[in-house]
Amino acid sequence: MEQKLNRLIVGCGFLGLPLAKLWADAPGTYATTRSPERAVNFGDHDISPVILDITDSASVSAALQNLPPMDTIVFAVGMDRSRYSDIREVYVKGLQHFFDAWKHPVNHVIYISSTGVFGNFEGQWIDESAVTVPSREGGKACLEAEQLIAAHTNNWTVLRMAGLYGGVRVPTRQLVKQKDWAKLSPEGYLNLIHQTDAVNAIRATAEKRPMGEIILCSDGHPPLRRDYYQYIADQFQLGQIPWPKEPKVDANTRSANSKRIGNHKMLERLELKLVHPDFKSGLAEIL
Repeated sequence: MEQKLNRLIVGCGFLGLPLAKLWADAPGTYATTRSPERAVNFGDHDISPVILDITDSASVSAALQNLPPMDTIVFAVGMDRSRYSDIREVYVKGLQHFFDAWKHPVNHVIYISSTGVFGNFEGQWIDESAVTVPSREGGKACLEAEQLIAAHTNNWTVLRMAGLYGGVRVPTRQLVKQKDWAKLSPEGYLNLIHQTDAVNAIRATAEKRPMGEIILCSDGHPPLRRDYYQYIADQFQLGQIPWPKEPKVDANTRSANSKRIGNHKMLERLELKLVHPDFKSGLAEIL
């Protein structure tokens, strides 16, 4: 008889929900949500709901106390800016609340991080060995969360995701559609990975032994930002974007940090073949 696997997804959003649906054909798939109404919908997909607010230690403790041991825990909590203002409160303190409340062994925790932990590399290709000097608060919080996990257990794998898109999510679509060019910069590279490929990467990681390693998740074909934005504009028949001759890049924005994220380790270690190897492939089904 095949052994039952228990899996817990903390943060059932853009990546967590499609992952939970992939795993729902087998019993023992649990996923967290803040919403009792959403918890009812989980049941329709054979996902066992766990209602908690990751920023509330009492809520986390109460929700986890009756859960069975888990073979895999995926921590994929996103930042809901309509509810929270402090990203560290969610990413770092929330993770600490979880570990404080979790009384079972940690067999394998997969942390969904971000390539925002890297700083500016002037458009160079980088891999997992690149130095981490995050300039934005999100990157700083992700890096601190990675360090917290490594201090708590040896049974971890960190997946640093490039910019996520897919489903109804198209980065900057509204800005382009509204011709809000002042809020866009043509400079540097845009690193992306489609939702489908990101979820496949998490699923493949869960099938491996804990690696104690970091893996960069990207499609490996980062376009120049100006080319990406122009492609979106072309879909709406907006003509050529009127970029200024000398664009001024705000040092506090993502576009101030230019790098190209390699994906060789992801493809080899996880034995993945990408469904969408570049942004045009991924956007074709959306636009």
